[in-house]
Amino acid sequence: MVRTRVLHADGHVQVTDTIAAARAPAPGDTIWVDLVASTDVGLATLLPEWRFHPLALEDCLHEQRRSKYERYPGHDFLVLQALDRTTTDELDTIPIRVLLKPGLVVTVRQQPSTALDHVAALFAEDTERVGQGADRVVHALLDAIVDEFMPLLESWEAELDAIEDRMGVRPEENPVEAIIALRRRLLHVLRQMAPMQEVVRRLQDGPETSEVGRIYYRDVHDHIVAVIDSAVLLKEVCDGLMRVQSERGNQRLNRVMKYLAIVSTLMLPMTVISGVFGMNFDVIPTAHAEQGFWGALGMMLGSALILVLWFKRRGWI
Repeated sequence: MVRTRVLHADGHVQVTDTIAAARAPAPGDTIWVDLVASTDVGLATLLPEWRFHPLALEDCLHEQRRSKYERYPGHDFLVLQALDRTTTDELDTIPIRVLLKPGLVVTVRQQPSTALDHVAALFAEDTERVGQGADRVVHALLDAIVDEFMPLLESWEAELDAIEDRMGVRPEENPVEAIIALRRRLLHVLRQMAPMQEVVRRLQDGPETSEVGRIYYRDVHDHIVAVIDSAVLLKEVCDGLMRVQSERGNQRLNRVMKYLAIVSTLMLPMTVISGVFGMNFDVIPTAHAEQGFWGALGMMLGSALILVLWFKRRGWI
């Protein structure tokens, strides 16, 4: 499937389902060809006079998990990772390959993309936001891809706030697994944004990028920095909550060890006393006394009481 959009200099948009409209554009026209292709047969739709490099066309069919920028003679090649809204995993991504020449943008994908749908809507409803030039089309695509990450970060921030509130109300709960899962998602976002930031930086410094294009690429770069800063901040919050939970666990363990140590200490003199009167000697003082048992028991309880009073005086209990 192919969809060709031609943004004419007067602001009029021509949309066709063939690539013929991309032939012999008028001066000032901006062409965007959106191609759904998974085989060489699909790529054969592209016009031979565009002279795209064979390695770039080969990469259009290979699975890509990382954004990248390549400069070939006569054109640029980009791989952008956009969120996949067709799956249950909110961080699944789909690669969008972009072949970029002056006045021409070709996007190659293998499945639907909400980011591309957003750019298509701009062509249909607000061409001024797209603007003339291939740089502006690529900017609109990058902007749509990056902006899709912001609602995720906002929802994760709300999730962290809820976890923090529960930790304050119910300190006995252990939300470490939820925090670790959220931290893992934040790291995934950072791994996606780092190469995307490099792509935008290289586009901004590209020899064929117009001054207007540089301004818009800087805007996308600022959005990426905002996403990275938010992800890093939330990751630090996760780390802080995990430290708090770890300290609480240590405190609970210390209290348990403290109580066990107190019990053991209280039992120590009782064990000594019972051991003395349980020795196998023929003659043990008061062993045959009528009140000997109660006397030994009183000594045990008295020693425990003395230790308890001493512990309280020292502030240990």
